[in-house]
Amino acid sequence: MVKSVERAEALDFAKVALRNAGFVVSRTCASRTSCFDFAARKGETLVFVKVAHNIRDVSRSDADELRTVAVCFNGSLLIVSDVNGEEALSNDTIYSRYSAHVVTSKTLEDIAHGTHPLIEATPGGFFVRTDGGRIRERRHELGLSIGKLASMVGVSRRALYGYEREMTRASVAAAYQLAETLGVPIAKSINILEANPNNQDALEPNSHPDNLGNNDGNRFLNYVFEKFSKFGLKVFASNRSPFDFVAFCPDTKLRLIGGILSENDGHADDRVEEISSLGKVMGAKLVLLGNGGSSDNHGIAFLSYDELEKIPDRQKLDSLLR
Repeated sequence: MVKSVERAEALDFAKVALRNAGFVVSRTCASRTSCFDFAARKGETLVFVKVAHNIRDVSRSDADELRTVAVCFNGSLLIVSDVNGEEALSNDTIYSRYSAHVVTSKTLEDIAHGTHPLIEATPGGFFVRTDGGRIRERRHELGLSIGKLASMVGVSRRALYGYEREMTRASVAAAYQLAETLGVPIAKSINILEANPNNQDALEPNSHPDNLGNNDGNRFLNYVFEKFSKFGLKVFASNRSPFDFVAFCPDTKLRLIGGILSENDGHADDRVEEISSLGKVMGAKLVLLGNGGSSDNHGIAFLSYDELEKIPDRQKLDSLLR
């Protein structure tokens, strides 16, 4: 059986690695079960990190909700784990869990300092993305035809054509042989911290938040969905994070996270602290809703149901948020 570090140790290592690389790191999400452990930002790069003792500990629902939160904030999502079942994961390699990127603790440390992985693990094996321009330029310098180079490397002419046009990934063995033959590196590193803002267009807002299992908060959440949607915001429920919903306006830079505070929530103060910390890292405006605030709302705007009901438009809402 492969030896693995404890999750708490791996979580501390991940946070330290990012801090040492100049990232601002949020508090750990510990007030309730969360699909991610913390958020980190460096300049325009925002990443939501989930640390798992074993990659199989990450559920599909966790990965799906983590993806929604990341996309809402133009961030990337990253799962950190050193083990899959009883098999150790390799460094400098990108794995996948429900379409979410997975890397080892050491690979995360390298990524934080700007050294990105070269290898992608798939069910079909290990592959690299090729630098087609470099392959073609070097082939011409050496006076080699596609057919001749393909024969020297031991791949088909069609495969080499695909490498040059970056239509096909190369196996690690083929990439190594190609680099050896050409005398230049041909593998492209993969920046998995790059977010695709176009992904926001594919997000479909939640239609109803009743599945949150928070009876005290459902009245507020239902009204939040109704009210914010009228203001042109896309709203998404979150039942596995310190906050209860995220929202953004496709036409502006407005991004917000909100929490529903209930009187029987014994972790309300911890949740408020985590929401405040996350908001600073995520660049979000913050709002708390409920019948009464916690003992310390950390400067976060608090609205009762009646106060929310009286807000006439998005501009007024925006003016109340912090």
